[in-house]
Amino acid sequence: MTPEEKDLINQIRSEDMELKSREKALKRLGEILEESYILDLLPSQAVIQALEKIASSKTAPSSLRRKAKVLIQAYKI
Repeated sequence: MTPEEKDLINQIRSEDMELKSREKALKRLGEILEESYILDLLPSQAVIQALEKIASSKTAPSSLRRKAKVLIQAYKI
């Protein structure tokens, strides 16, 4: 996991941040996964695991959970 990915995951998990900021971080994480897919690289398992935790979290907003599930379905191998 790169430092940028780690920072984005921390932003998404942070309950102190506004929902828009968290959604923006999730969108950027999706862009990183897309770039990896285009370059035919395997996605980081740490990122996929973090997305799975967000998707199954009871405390995360439903919009974040839904978007995390979409990313998992698109990029999980």
